[in-house]
This record gives sequence, C-alpha cells and structure tokens, in this order.
Amino acid sequence: MQPAFLRPAIRRLFRQKSFAGINILGLSTGIAACILIYGYVHTQLTYDGYNSQADRIARVTTILHAPESDMSFATSPILLAAALQRNIPGIAATTRIESSIDILVREGAEYSKAESFCYSDPSVFKVFTFTFLEGSPATALSAPQSIVLTKSAEKRYFGKARALGQTMICGDKPWRVTGVIADRPPNSDIPINALLSKDYTHTTSWLDDFSVYTFVLFQDKPDLRRFAAKLPAIARYARHDLDSSGDTGYSLAFEAEALADVHFSKEKLQDNEKGNRAFNTIFSWLAALILLLALLNYINLSTARAAERAKEVGVRKAIGAATPQLARQFLGESFILVTLAWLVALVFVLTGAPLFSRLLSTHLALADGSTIRFLLVLFPLTGLLAGAWPAFVLSRFNPVKALKGENNNRQGISLRKTLTVIQFIIALAMLTGTAVMNSQMQYIRQKDLGMDRGHLVNINLPTDSLNRKSDTAFCDALRREAGVSGISIGSGMPAEGISMASTIVYSEQKKKRELMCNYFYIDPQFLPLLHMSLVAGRNLTNSLSTDRTGAFLVNEVFVKEMGWRSPLGQSIEGFGHKGRVVGVVKNFFYRSIHNSIEPVVLIYNSFPLAAVMLNSNPRELPRLKQLWKAYFPSTPFSYYFMQENFDAQYAGDRKTMSLFDLFTGIALFICIIGLYGLVSLITLQRTKEIGIRKVLGASILQLLTLLTRPLLLLLALAAGIVLPFAGLAGNRWLASYAYHANISVGIFLWSLTVIGGLTFGVTSYHIFRAARANPADSLRSE
Repeated sequence: MQPAFLRPAIRRLFRQKSFAGINILGLSTGIAACILIYGYVHTQLTYDGYNSQADRIARVTTILHAPESDMSFATSPILLAAALQRNIPGIAATTRIESSIDILVREGAEYSKAESFCYSDPSVFKVFTFTFLEGSPATALSAPQSIVLTKSAEKRYFGKARALGQTMICGDKPWRVTGVIADRPPNSDIPINALLSKDYTHTTSWLDDFSVYTFVLFQDKPDLRRFAAKLPAIARYARHDLDSSGDTGYSLAFEAEALADVHFSKEKLQDNEKGNRAFNTIFSWLAALILLLALLNYINLSTARAAERAKEVGVRKAIGAATPQLARQFLGESFILVTLAWLVALVFVLTGAPLFSRLLSTHLALADGSTIRFLLVLFPLTGLLAGAWPAFVLSRFNPVKALKGENNNRQGISLRKTLTVIQFIIALAMLTGTAVMNSQMQYIRQKDLGMDRGHLVNINLPTDSLNRKSDTAFCDALRREAGVSGISIGSGMPAEGISMASTIVYSEQKKKRELMCNYFYIDPQFLPLLHMSLVAGRNLTNSLSTDRTGAFLVNEVFVKEMGWRSPLGQSIEGFGHKGRVVGVVKNFFYRSIHNSIEPVVLIYNSFPLAAVMLNSNPRELPRLKQLWKAYFPSTPFSYYFMQENFDAQYAGDRKTMSLFDLFTGIALFICIIGLYGLVSLITLQRTKEIGIRKVLGASILQLLTLLTRPLLLLLALAAGIVLPFAGLAGNRWLASYAYHANISVGIFLWSLTVIGGLTFGVTSYHIFRAARANPADSLRSE
C-alpha cells in the first residue's frame, strides 16, 4: 500500500468504530481458535517426532491366534528383539522397554509408588534420543542395578543434591544412579521418568507374559511391508514352545508399525492411552470452518458497505485513479484491519492457551518452528482472503453510475445472500454435531450398566509375598469397621479387565470349543455388593467346597456365543478351574460402551488376593488409610472409586465434547456478531424506507417481518442443504460406540430453533431501535 493511503485508511477505521470493532472481534476470535486447534493437532501428529532417527524406528507388536478368536498385543515376547536382530539384515539396533506399575521408591522413611519407571536394556540409547545432562549413554545401563533419572525425578528424590553416583531404594533393592537425562517432551507415547537396567538374556521361552515393547532401529529408512514379510519366519521360533505347552491350536504372529503411527495404534491390549486420527481430522475441519466463518463475516460486511463508498470511488476515478491503484488502497485497508485482528488474536491465544491445555490435558505446541512457519503463512493468507474480494468489488465501480448513484448492486446482494447461507450452514452443522455428542453422553449416563458402582471403593492389595501375609487380617479388620457396609475380595473390577484365558466348553451338539474370555475371580459377596442380577441358576457359595474349583458363573453373551438353550450344568474348564456352569449373570459393562459386551467368566477366588472392594462413604477414607498403615506400614495406600474409574474411560469423549462445545460457541459468537453487523448495516441503509413505511401506518410487526423474513428463508435453505449431511456424519460418529443413542428429529429442530431464535433476536433489536426513531429525522434530508 502506498504511504499516502495509510493516513486516510486509519482515519476511516476510527470514523467507523462499530464496523471496525465487529470485524476485528470476529476475525481475531476466528484466528485465535484456528491457532489453538492447530497447536493441539500439531502436538498429536508429532508424537515421538523429536527422536532424531524417528523415520527409521518401528514398533513390533504381537497377534495371538486362538482357535476361535485373535488378540492383538502392543507388547511382545522378550526373545523377539534378539531374534529380529539376529535374523533380519538391515537392523541397526533393537531395544525393549518394559513399563512397571508396582515399583515402590523409598523417600526417607516412607515408600511411594513410582510413576513412569521403566525397565530397559543399554541399547535404548542407540534407538531413541535422550539428552544426557550427567553420565554417558554408552555405560548408563550396562551395569546391573543401574538407574537413569530424568531431571524432574532427580529433583523429586534428591532435592538440590546431585543424584549421579547416589543409591536409591526401588522395590526393596538398591539402585545406583548412573545418569541424569533431560525431561522427555510431553508428546512422548511412553512416558519415562526413570530407566532401570534389566538383563533379559536369561529368558528362554517365547511364552512369557508379553511384558515388553519391542522397538527396531533400521540402518536406513525402512520399507515396512518388506520387513513385515519376514516376520512369519521369526514367529516360527515360538512354535516349539506352543506345542510343548499343549497349545497346538494357537500361534503367534508379529506386525510392524512406524514410530509416527504408534500414538494412533488401535485395539491393542497392554498399550498406553492413544490418540485418535478421526478427532484430529474433526478438529482440523473445525479450525478451517471457524476461520472461514470469520473471513466470510468480514467479506459480507465489507461488500455490504460498498454502496456507501461508491461515490468515493467515482470521484477518485474521475480525477484519474486507476482500478489497480484503488484495489491496492482497499486491500491495504483490509491488511491494516487484519493486522489489528492478529494482534488481538495473539493476546487471546496467550491468555487462552493455559485454559485450553488444562481442558485437553495436554501440551500445545505453539512455539516450535513448524508453528511459527504456519503463522507466517496464515497471516498474509488471511489478509489476502479477507481483502481481495471487497477490493475487487469496490475498485470496479463505474465512475459515471457511481456519481449518479445508479449502482443497483444486485450482484452484491446475491453475494451477501450466498455468504449468509454458507455461514448458516457452518453454524447449523456445528450445533447439530454438539447436540449429537451431548445426546450420546446423556445416553451413557442413563444406560443400565448391569451393576451399581456408587460409593464403591477398590483398594489394591500389596503384591509382594511379605505383605500378602497380612491380606486376610486387613480384610477382616475392614469388615469390623462401622463405616463399611459391604466387602468383597478377589480380583476387583478394573476397567481393563483382569486376565484373558482360554476356556474349553462343549456345545449342545457335544462339539468342543475353545474361547478366549475375560476372567474375574470373586467371592460370594461380589454380586450382592455390585447389585448384579442372576438370570438363571445361583451365586457362588462358601457352603459348597466344590464351588472353590468347580463352579462357574458366565454372562448372557457367553451363553449366546455357545448357543446353549440350557446353560446350567454345562461342562466348562479354564483358568485352572474345571467344573460346571452354576449361574448366568445378566450382562454388565466393566468397560466403556464403545466396546461390545464380551464373554465373561467369574470363578471362585483361589488365587493371591489382588483387591478388596467395599461400600463406604468418601468421608471414611482417612480411617481406611489409618487402618492400612497398621497392616502395611511400608506400602502406599492405593485405591480408586469404581465409578470414577469407569467414568475415566470416557475422558476422551468428554474432552472431545467440551472442545466441540467450546468451538461451536465461538462459531456461534462469530456468526451472531457478523449477523449483528449485517442487520445493523441493512437497517441503516433502509432507514428512510422504514421511516416512510412508519408514516404510512406500518406496524412494528410488519417492519419486523419485512427484514426478518429474508434471513429466515436463507436459514431454511441452509437447513435443507446441511442437515441431511449432518445427520449422516452424526450417525457415522455414533457408530464408534457399540451402544448408542439415535438421532431424532428433535436434534435438528433444536439446532434450527437456536439459530432462528438468535437471528430473530438480533433483527428485532435493530427494528425496534429504528421503529422508535422519529420518521422526520430519517426523511429530513429528502
């Protein structure tokens, strides 16, 4: 823009404060929302990307083929890493990482549960990028009982003292600190606060508990399809162990996935919390639609004011201004306004980012090079997109017609109608999506889950042999507590289940079948405590000694899977028990309703106790902790409320819903302020018409109908276009749940009512203002 145009452009902005304010607010809100969403999506897409060799790293996972079903594991046999390096050329290194959930660390006289402590071997530093602050990656984990801490872990356990060379007690064993590394970035798929050395060379069987994650570093960027074709030969090494254990109907297979895809890996057991590519796509579209909405607002309002500047253009052209010169002027004015909007947007981002991060429970990548490049591209792009069309329209006015006031601007009116329809389409689509998500969350809250978890507390019992001697005495003490109204001991009911095991049954045609089922080991108080119902047969009982090893309870899905008409008394074998079905439990959800209910078997607890469930008020927790200390003084008190644990499975859904609600609100805000500006401008341009109609006797209702009817017709057109597609998209999203609500007409009517009501409200406000004015004031100039 030429400097001569700068001062008039700034004067115009100050002269039209309302117009400039609406545009700046709309644009800045849209830009800020776009930047925040980009930060979230970019964080998700760059998980583990900080590793310098990320494009050469892959994870190898396991598939266990059972006679009637398959199970996918994120983990793999311990022997796999060595077999890969030994048999497949082109591999630079392999490593294992084993997450530990039960390491206790001594802090003074107290023990605390370690978070994100992992076992690994020395090659982990060859495969992944770690920044060593003290110590050397070449020797850090080479000696037994070595541990490498992150800077945060060092500060927690050693305060301001240096940890290198010091000894800390983990799991009742002394570990020597051999290195200190920088904290891992937040977007790491496997969180690590400490790495502990472990010697895996003594493992000889392929049939371990699949406890390690296996990673491969290739010498060059790999072709994973060619690599995967070599994995069946590796899987054959497990054949001998399977046959020796009698599992002749089982087999192992392995799959490879690039490190960049690990964070989005799906439906694998023993995996960390994963991201969702579909959500990233949805949020990316949200960002684009919100920014588009803000830009359309600007274009709509700018072209609506074109008539006011027609004479200015006519005069400028009459004294020699060329069309390109005028286009540059108007484009320059747009860039000034867009620049101001960007400054306001950056303030919004800086103040809103912490809240946004807390809402999503994640870190936003807003300061890295990729984000800076994105902003440098987006800034001129928004200026160009916002200003190009208004500059084109204004600069092409015919000077003669403009000076005579003969510009009918029919083309501009058609454009404004088109842009308004597009804005309504975006707003209706987002409102409908919000309504669908909220209806599903309401469905989840009202769904009969087959049990009652209210006020139930799950206390995890110690796993070491020394403390296990006090399990029974602790449980007996709990039964004597006045604040405890019910207790059940066994496996508990974690949301991820307890253990998958092979179950041998016979169909009514005497055909042998072998199913993989989830097992819970319980006592007779389990069903009453959880208010679970029996649809056939009886509960387990202490009065029959045969129940301890020979009685099985199964759920309705198990019966359906077997095709049994009379399930009671059917022979069954699994998890070290052998006997008959004595009862059928009504189907219940121990996992989220994203998943179909699977066959479940409940057996009498004949194993070391894992958990105790009890019905107690939260106010009793201090007393329960005190009781725990009396029996397990060196073990941290580990518990959770079962309802909260179950609800945590929907954290991702609530996060998505909250985010969608937030940005739908932002989109509505942008839409409404744009509509406010547009109706204000239209009302101003038709002030004389309103005055004449009022003089001729028009009522406020007639004036309201005059201006509201065209907008409501545009809303109806937008609804006819978008609502069928919104319904299809909503059904597709709901299909990710095994059990879900149905999309009703009420959802569409709600979206229409909200947009229609806001449109009517904004229009009514301006009509009442215009109607209360004295008609003589608006007609005086004529």
